[in-house]
Amino acid sequence: MPIEVTFRGMEPSEFVVARAREHAQQLMASAPTIVGCRVVIEAPTAHHGHGQPFHVRLHLSIPGDDVIVDRDPGRGPDAHTDVYVALTDAFQTAWRRVEELGRKRREESRRGAPEM
Repeated sequence: MPIEVTFRGMEPSEFVVARAREHAQQLMASAPTIVGCRVVIEAPTAHHGHGQPFHVRLHLSIPGDDVIVDRDPGRGPDAHTDVYVALTDAFQTAWRRVEELGRKRREESRRGAPEM
């Protein structure tokens, strides 16, 4: 599966790319229908990132659907000032959404195609 990692507002990091690929591969192992993964990591702009949250976006391509996770936790208690924590949070959210999509598909296949 192609895994594309893009950085905005920060220098690319091999360690962050490796962690993103690790998360994507774990997600792929539990959801083999995923055919593509794009990760965008945006660094905080104010004060060179000191105490500012990271913004992580994921776009997972699944035949018939796309799962998009846009984790911008703002400045509250959910803000992630560590890029690794922000990545983990985004991939955990993606995993939950992929699981939910799988459940919906299984329910639809048991009931038959929905009428239009």
